[in-house]
Amino acid sequence: MKINAVLGTVVLCGALAGVAGCSNPTGKSWAITYEVTGQDNGTLAKVGYANSPDRYQDEIKQQSVQGPVGVPWKQDVVVAAGQKAEVTATPTGGLTLTCRILLDAEKELARATAPGPGQPVSCAKTTDS
Repeated sequence: MKINAVLGTVVLCGALAGVAGCSNPTGKSWAITYEVTGQDNGTLAKVGYANSPDRYQDEIKQQSVQGPVGVPWKQDVVVAAGQKAEVTATPTGGLTLTCRILLDAEKELARATAPGPGQPVSCAKTTDS
């Protein structure tokens, strides 16, 4: 029975990933929410964040959103297990930003506040495998 389950995973992985194969055949991944807030609800010049476009591959793609982007900003993504979840934001003007990384939109994994007004903020957390 156990051999059939493993074989089924390998076959499913091959079907989903094509010829390239799977680097994460179980599809184990994390539901991550990135949040960026500021004290006065200003705007962001740029936001960058990581996500896994294919939960069956151990790869992270960096995404970028050019501003102006309203604050607060929030994005839900999937990050493959063992990979780094990260978000970086740059404000327009003198806004002081705070970022958070949440697991399942509830459990806080990381939090940071920019060192000063107008400075970028970054949060990062490597997910458990």
